[in-house]
Amino acid sequence: MPLRLLEKLAWVFIVLFFTMNLASGEWVFVAAIGGSLAAICFAMLDLRIIAILWFAGSPTIFVFANNILDALPFLTVERALFFGLCGLMVITAALRRREKVNMDMVEKLVFVYLGIVLAALLRNFMLFEGEPTYKEDIAFYLQGYVLAWMSYWLMRRMQWTEKWVMRYLWAIALASVIIGFQGVGQNFLGIRWFNPTWIEVINEGRATGVFSNATEYGLAALVSLLFCMLLQGQSRDPMRWIFLFILLICAALGLALCKTRAPWLAALISFAILFRHDKTTRPLLATGAIIGGIAGMIALPFVIDSDLFQRRILDLHPIYARIALFGSGFSMLLDNPILGIGFGKNTFETEKVKYLVSVFGVSYDEGSRTGPPHNEWLGIMAMTGVFGFVTYIWLHVEIFRKLKRMREDPTISEFQRRFSVYALCLMVSQVAISFFIDIGYLIYSSSATLGAVGIACATWKPDVVPTTGYPPKSETKPT
Repeated sequence: MPLRLLEKLAWVFIVLFFTMNLASGEWVFVAAIGGSLAAICFAMLDLRIIAILWFAGSPTIFVFANNILDALPFLTVERALFFGLCGLMVITAALRRREKVNMDMVEKLVFVYLGIVLAALLRNFMLFEGEPTYKEDIAFYLQGYVLAWMSYWLMRRMQWTEKWVMRYLWAIALASVIIGFQGVGQNFLGIRWFNPTWIEVINEGRATGVFSNATEYGLAALVSLLFCMLLQGQSRDPMRWIFLFILLICAALGLALCKTRAPWLAALISFAILFRHDKTTRPLLATGAIIGGIAGMIALPFVIDSDLFQRRILDLHPIYARIALFGSGFSMLLDNPILGIGFGKNTFETEKVKYLVSVFGVSYDEGSRTGPPHNEWLGIMAMTGVFGFVTYIWLHVEIFRKLKRMREDPTISEFQRRFSVYALCLMVSQVAISFFIDIGYLIYSSSATLGAVGIACATWKPDVVPTTGYPPKSETKPT
């Protein structure tokens, strides 16, 4: 009886609280509290619902809430869901409400790596001579590195079954409709509904979706495209296969309209891996290659003189800048071999002025034209030193070893083995493009990639656990 009375009083308090704030026009505060209550309600249902909502909502509808939440410091829907999931995971583990999952080598290396980057961040705070940027650097560390790499830890600890993985795949596959609409609207119709207002949007003239850059938009489209192909391989219903093919076209349209080389390179690498390891996709890939080749030959005379071809394909200055920055990065490492120059969002850009050199005939002046290193490996090497760089390499080696074991494990289901192939596609693609861009800025694609790897490496439970409904009888010896 006292508990029921407290429950009624709690609801009365919540109603009065919302009424007072609505009457005073505190819309942002009401939205924040309402979102928190909704997250708690979802958590009471199932943590997997939050995970699916996170990965499907981030490239589609969360932008509208994030534009409103801009008035609150550091709060976005993605950050709230991520840190909420982490807290709930720790609480349920402490209360023994969840089956214990032992840490694997990848997770141990993740914590070591994040600790090294944190030490480099603190070193930057203590020794940085320029204007302090504590807020930006902490946000960069939390969302670009902690959120991305801890996604593996979170997803591996979810109690996945084949049905729940299918729901996860369908949610992201259906997001391709909105992703494709974003690309068409931004490129041809002048629709800016999905443009974020809480961050600066670069790459004007290209589709960026809900993100700040075209690269991440293209990679989000690639994730949806690959998951559509995975679902097609699992489908035996012709109508469902056709519906998935329409979703695939929407995702492919978004990938094309990003007009950026890195996602295109990631797509080519992914298709090559699928052709090698997933026989069910070979007819689709071969047909797509033939149609794409014919369309490319027809469009070549019209494209070769276009601004896209001249600036995005033939322009060599971005390549020269990266070559010059390689020399700067190695100079930074030689001067600061143990802990690097310190971790921060603008640390490399600020410190590179002292280390600019000419490399292989490329003038050092080329390196001064760009800010970030545009190479994740170079940035980690310069900012965290030898220890961070070696741990970063070791971490990737362990991930590929684990995915190889999952792909060849005869004790797991065929669906989980196929899923590990698609997780491998995403991981190899991320490694390939990390030589040309800074992964720390690609929050969604990094989280989606490492989250998919975590799901692939999780222990999937059976969908139905048979039970008699009666407790087992205790065996007693007759007296």
